Formats: sequence, C-alpha cells, structure tokens
Amino acid sequence: MKKSGILVLAFGFIFSLAVIAQDQVPTPPQPRGMHQKEFKKGEKPKLSAQKRAGYLAVDLELTDAQRAKVQALFEKQDKMREEHQAEVKKLREQEMAKMEATRKANDAEMEKILGAEKYQQFKAKQAERQQKMKERRSEKQNHPAFHGKRAPRPEAETAK
Repeated sequence: MKKSGILVLAFGFIFSLAVIAQDQVPTPPQPRGMHQKEFKKGEKPKLSAQKRAGYLAVDLELTDAQRAKVQALFEKQDKMREEHQAEVKKLREQEMAKMEATRKANDAEMEKILGAEKYQQFKAKQAERQQKMKERRSEKQNHPAFHGKRAPRPEAETAK
C-alpha cells in the first residue's frame, strides 16, 4: 500500500510539473541595442538648449543667472556638435570619392590585364556573386531571429 501511495504521489508531482511547463510562454530575446535604434532613428525630438536648461533649472533649483549660464553652455555644445558632424560628413564624402577613384583605377587595370572579353566575363561573375550575397542578406533579414538591425540598401546605391 505504501509503495502504491508513493507511486501515485510521484506521478501526480511529475504531471503537475508538465502542466506548469506548458503554461510558460517563452519571451523572444531582446536584440542588442534596441534602445539605441530608437535614438538613431530620431524618434525622440531634439530639445533646444533653452528647454534643456529649463528642465535642469527645475530639477536642480538653479537661479536665473545659473540657468542663463547653463543655457549658454548648451548652445555652445550644440554648435560644436553641429560643426563636428559637418566635418565628419565632409571627411566621409572625401573618403568615398577617394575609394571610388581607386576602384575605377583598379577596374581599368584589370580590363587592361584581362582584355575586353574576359573583363566582361569577370564583371558578369562579380555581379552574380553580388546578387547572391544580396539574396543571402535578405534571407537573413527575413529570418525570425532577425529583429530589423539593418535596413536593406536602396537599389540605386547597389547598381553602381
């Protein structure tokens, strides 16, 4: 009798564990940098130096003189940030132009080495490889584990 009672209790315990395990819904993994994605997309409007200084003045109970100085500092920081971003954009454009010139020179040298007919074959195979890579990227992006980390490139840029 004791053995059958213990057996019934063990079976009941195992059954209850199975029921509890089925009720749990797995949560999908949170992709890395999800909060950064929202920030990068610009979904949050940029606050002016005046508003930021106002919020800080309320939080820290600043005097009007302190608030004015903080606002001036924020304006200075905004100006410096805009100048830096413009400089970085200019440098990037210069690097892109330099790389494009290098690519054209390499293509011209390759055509000179291979000849016109074989160079066309080379370019066709290169385009085919690029298309396969593009398909793999789109398959990867459409995979359920992918959470929109990168947007597909526009067709105009890939046609170069």
